[in-house]
Amino acid sequence: MRFFAQTHQGLKRPTNQDRYLLRELPDGRILAAVADGMGGMAGGEVAAQMAIDLLAEAMDPPPGEHRVMGEIFAAICHRVYERAQSEPELEGMGTTLTAVLSDAERVDWAHVGDSRLYRWSGNRLTQITRDDTAAAFMVEEGMIDSEEANRHPARHMLFDCVGCGDCEPDTGSFGPEPGELLLLTSDGLHEKVVQGDLEKAMASAKDLPAVAHELVGLALDAGGSDNITVVLVGL
Repeated sequence: MRFFAQTHQGLKRPTNQDRYLLRELPDGRILAAVADGMGGMAGGEVAAQMAIDLLAEAMDPPPGEHRVMGEIFAAICHRVYERAQSEPELEGMGTTLTAVLSDAERVDWAHVGDSRLYRWSGNRLTQITRDDTAAAFMVEEGMIDSEEANRHPARHMLFDCVGCGDCEPDTGSFGPEPGELLLLTSDGLHEKVVQGDLEKAMASAKDLPAVAHELVGLALDAGGSDNITVVLVGL
C-alpha cells in the first residue's frame, strides 16, 4: 500500500498545532491519524502530540491482545483530560482525533472533533466522518447548507473533543474498493477548499505526494488562515 502525509503551518498561525501519525504495522496494516490541537498555544500542541503518541502506543499491544479502536479513543480522551486537570497551564486543552487502521480488505476508523476522513473512489469524494460541531448539526437539520457551514460562526463550536472530559468517539468500518484512496484532513484544508476543488485535485495528480502538495496549495491559495494537514493512504 502507498501512503504519504504533508502538514503546513499556514500563513497566519505562529505555530503548527496539527499532528499526524502514519506508519505500517508489523501485520501490514496502515495506521493513519490526524489531530488538531486547541486550547491555547502550549495546550493545543501538547494535547495533539499526546493523542498521537498514545494512539501509536495503543496500536503496539502485547502479542495476542486485540484492542478496539473506540475503546482506545475513550482511554486517550481520559488521559488527555486528566493531564489538563492536573497541570494549570494546560487547563482547557484538547484536540480532535481522526484515525484509520486499514488494509486492502477492511478499514476501521474512529473520530472525535472536526478533522475528517474521506474516501476517494470512482472520481467521487465521500465524507465518512461527521463533524462534532454546531454548524454540522445545523446542516443536518436543514438550517444551512454545507457551503454556509464552512463560513458559519458556529463552525468551530465543538460538541466533543479529546480532552473535553469523557468523549464519545464515532466508529465504523467498511470494505474498500480496489485502488481507492483514504484522505484524512484537519479543518485548515476542508474549511477553506470546497469539495469540488478537492475532487479536482484528487483526480488530476498522478502520485500521492503530488496530490498532497496540490491540496495544501489550494488551502494556502484560499488564505491559509489555519494549520493544514493532509494524510493519504492508497489501498
